[in-house]
Amino acid sequence: MKYEKVFMDFFSKQFIFEISDARRFLLKLGANEPYIRVMLHNMVVSKKVYRVGNGTYTFNKNEAAIGFAFRPFYYGLQYALTIRKIWTEQSIPIIITKTKANTGFRNCMNTRVFVRRINDKGFFGFDFVNYGGIFVPVSDLEKTYLDLNYYKIKIDDDTMWLLKDKIDKLKLKEYSKKFFYK
Repeated sequence: MKYEKVFMDFFSKQFIFEISDARRFLLKLGANEPYIRVMLHNMVVSKKVYRVGNGTYTFNKNEAAIGFAFRPFYYGLQYALTIRKIWTEQSIPIIITKTKANTGFRNCMNTRVFVRRINDKGFFGFDFVNYGGIFVPVSDLEKTYLDLNYYKIKIDDDTMWLLKDKIDKLKLKEYSKKFFYK
């Protein structure tokens, strides 16, 4: 395709991009709307670009990139425990977002993920962790503990005891005031 090389040179430097970014860039070069859609479709089919979500694309085939389709977000619950090496089992990515995304299971980049929503007052308590070569927002241990209670998720006793041992009690008290009593 005529603009594919220029497009790949420009967008391969970015971790994630949206169709609006691609449209703006290619229209400036002289491409028309149908060409842009066909070019992106062909790049997805040939696996040069991976579709993360509705209108969101990446050049990295990394499951950690999936959450960026639901910005703002953080990885939480069992997946946060897996990233922080407390839960020894492999967990599917659990994305917690405050956008109006549909909750439940979905397939993105041949990976099954689970999307949950949270309100504005519960969207805190995460930091960026290097996972799979990229920095992703992951809930800290205290927020993970609160989220497990908020979503009524049971985990095995050994993991719960290990989690309780590593939690900062003062931070947990501060978070619970912020989360439940605002």
